[in-house]
Amino acid sequence: MTGTHLNGCPRTSGGSRPAVVVTDLDGTLLQPDSTLSGRTVAALRAVAAQGTHIVFATARPYWSAREVLSAVSGLGAFLVSSNGAVVSDLDSGDVRRIRAMTPATVRAEIAVVGQRPWAVDREHDRLLGPGWPDILASGYGTVRHVDDVPDGSPVLCLMVHTDPGGRLPTLGVRGAVRWTSSGPGLLEVSAPEADKVSAVTSIFADLGVGWQQVVAFGDASNDVGLLAAAGLGVAVANASADVRGVADALTARNDEDGVAAWLEGMCLCHV
Repeated sequence: MTGTHLNGCPRTSGGSRPAVVVTDLDGTLLQPDSTLSGRTVAALRAVAAQGTHIVFATARPYWSAREVLSAVSGLGAFLVSSNGAVVSDLDSGDVRRIRAMTPATVRAEIAVVGQRPWAVDREHDRLLGPGWPDILASGYGTVRHVDDVPDGSPVLCLMVHTDPGGRLPTLGVRGAVRWTSSGPGLLEVSAPEADKVSAVTSIFADLGVGWQQVVAFGDASNDVGLLAAAGLGVAVANASADVRGVADALTARNDEDGVAAWLEGMCLCHV
C-alpha cells in the first residue's frame, strides 16, 4: 500500500473532486450481514447530490445486487455485476452490456478444476452443482440444484468452492476465460472481457470521464484492477494483502463504515 488514512480533503490524482466513485459491495460497502448502514446510505446520497456519479461493482449477480441496493435507489447509479459480466442502470434495471460464456465453455472449466463444488449464475437464476454448500446459496432470485450445466442460457459466472486456507491458482485470463476471486475459498470464472475494469470503462465512455477522475474502493482480489486503475484507490482495513498493496490510501473496515467515513470527508471538503 502506498498510503494510509489521509488527513484533509480526499482528492483524485488530479487534485480535484472525483467525477465518479466506484465501490465494491461485500466486504467493502456492505455490513457483514449484507446490508447498507444508515450512515452509508446518507453518505452515498450526499455524494450524488454534489454531482458525483456512483458505480457499484460487485461479484454478486444482477438480481441479488439490486436487492441489497434498494435503499439507494433514485441516485442514477450504475451497477456492474457478476464481476463485470453485466453492466446496467441500477434504478431502471436496463442492461447496457453483457459478456457471458457458453455452457460448453463452463463445462470444460468444471473439468479443469476437478471434483470441487460449483455453481453458476445466469441472467435470471443460479444453478447449484453437486455438493455446493448451502451457506453460499444466494437468498435472492431463483435457485435450483443440477448435476451438470445445461445447454441453452449463457453463463455469466462459474463459482468454485475451494479450501479457504489453501492457495488459489494463478488468477487472470486463462485461454477462453478469466479466473478471479472475491473472497477466501471462492474461485470465479468469467468470460475474458468480463472484469470490473473493462465493465466500468464502458460506463466512462458514456459519461465522458477518465480513470484519473475516479475514487475506487475495494477489499478482495477482484478489486485489484479497480484500485490500480483509479486516480485514487482506497482499500478498507479488512482488505486482502494484494488489494492493500496497490491502494493509494486506507480507510476503516467495512463493519466500521469505512467507505462512508471517506465519502463524508469528501463531501465536507467540496461544499
